[in-house]
Amino acid sequence: TQSHVPFYRFLILSIAEGSDFLGNDVSNNQAEYQGLIEGLTYLANNYISCHGLYVRGDSEIVIRQMEGEYQVRSPNIRRYHHDAQEKLDEIDCNFVSFRHVARDKNWEADQLANESIEHGY
Repeated sequence: TQSHVPFYRFLILSIAEGSDFLGNDVSNNQAEYQGLIEGLTYLANNYISCHGLYVRGDSEIVIRQMEGEYQVRSPNIRRYHHDAQEKLDEIDCNFVSFRHVARDKNWEADQLANESIEHGY
């Protein structure tokens, strides 16, 4: 994946997937948050409930911020973090687990991003 290109991607295993181009003035972390928000929105809008929600991501900053381990200091990221937290509150699940995954192990999401780049979405 071209890490400087601001695409988001999400994959809800066996349920849904998506990706989109966000423009040239968007950081990778903003794009990662947007992908998280889009995936959570899909779950909420389709009333999908689960016992546990397992979120994997290759942005260590986003994962650690969502876990509460890192503070959200950037004004450009605060809105995304807030929106992601609000979406989590809308989902019917007993617990949420966040896990950082190395980018080279996150091939499903990278494939979606590459398809968006190739098709110019």
